Amino acid sequence: MSSAIKRKRDDFEDSDEEEPSFGRQILPVANLPDNYNGPINDGAQYLFTVRRDARRLPHVVRVPNPYEVPDVPQPLKPDTPHPSAPSQAWRLTFERRFRNFRKNTIQPTIHVRIPEKKPKQKLMPDKNERDLWWEFIAGKPEAVWNPPKKVKQPKGKGKKGKGMRAFSEDILDYDDSREDSASLDVTGQSVGDGGSVVLTYDDPDASMSSEHGVTSGSLPTPRATPARPGEGDVGSSALSTEVFTPREPTPALLSRVDHRLAIHLLMYLTNWVNHHLRHPEHMSNRILEVHARWMFALLSRVDDYVGADDMSLLRNLARACIGLLKERMWKKTFLAQAGVAEQEQGEIHEAVPDVHVMSERSCWMVIAAIVDVWAQKDLWQDAETMLREHQSQAL
Repeated sequence: MSSAIKRKRDDFEDSDEEEPSFGRQILPVANLPDNYNGPINDGAQYLFTVRRDARRLPHVVRVPNPYEVPDVPQPLKPDTPHPSAPSQAWRLTFERRFRNFRKNTIQPTIHVRIPEKKPKQKLMPDKNERDLWWEFIAGKPEAVWNPPKKVKQPKGKGKKGKGMRAFSEDILDYDDSREDSASLDVTGQSVGDGGSVVLTYDDPDASMSSEHGVTSGSLPTPRATPARPGEGDVGSSALSTEVFTPREPTPALLSRVDHRLAIHLLMYLTNWVNHHLRHPEHMSNRILEVHARWMFALLSRVDDYVGADDMSLLRNLARACIGLLKERMWKKTFLAQAGVAEQEQGEIHEAVPDVHVMSERSCWMVIAAIVDVWAQKDLWQDAETMLREHQSQAL
């Protein structure tokens, strides 16, 4: 009994292997050429024609949608550049010359000189001093962009005494020898602003001061010595009228700028341009041609292949220049609508030749350098889109 069941199970397993699966040919199919168009005589020929026609039909079909909206063809982007944008020939020439300029700054071929090493000579501000870099480029003296470092005073170990809590250390350190030279008139004291007591000197001191030609109001106080009359006014007026020559990016300075410092300074310049665009009414934060020359020179110190973070900074600089270009174009449009001729605009700029603002040509040079050298073609399309929007809004 068990052997019979075992045989039946084996027979079932053997038959299962030969059981036809889905799609397997069971009935005979005639072997005819694909272009057979004769009469069908039997079932094998019929199956052949059915399979041949099925192979010619698509696997998936779609029912027509009665609510389907026809696709509107998108307008083709014009291949011709905007007339206000530089031409393609100019871009190719500029890219070739800028690449050669970058190679020459990295490895100069003429006027090669060994820099003189002077100990403790600081030629530029530190990397993280953004405000000092603005003063440095503006041409301020070294005392402004390289202030002396504050020396930390050592903590006093031997003090006279802690004193009472109501008295400050300044009062405890007061020199009593000053009282010998001038007796204080207690009855002549007056209370000033904030409740502070103002001490006055006796008449003998006043007579002595009159002999030396000094009024009693300018006598030295216990804590400070007043300045000479009118000295502060003269100094402030001299500083306000003094004109500084902007500092140019000379080869001596560029030789000390590497890729990281160049990217850092370009980030500062981008921030200054954006700040000017947010507050164009402030005359103290104008972007001048010297800033454009620094942008051009610093781009020559950037590596050919940069990371994502550095590329983002370069793209931000290009966008800032596009915004500055838009601001310059709108200013020119407003002056033209106001009836100011181009000759009068030129005379206004010639009146202050040392403070030329960053021109449209300089903006295009910075944009073209980033677009062509670092292959950021979409930024050029953004610039042309800005030009078309400006043209449509100005009409």
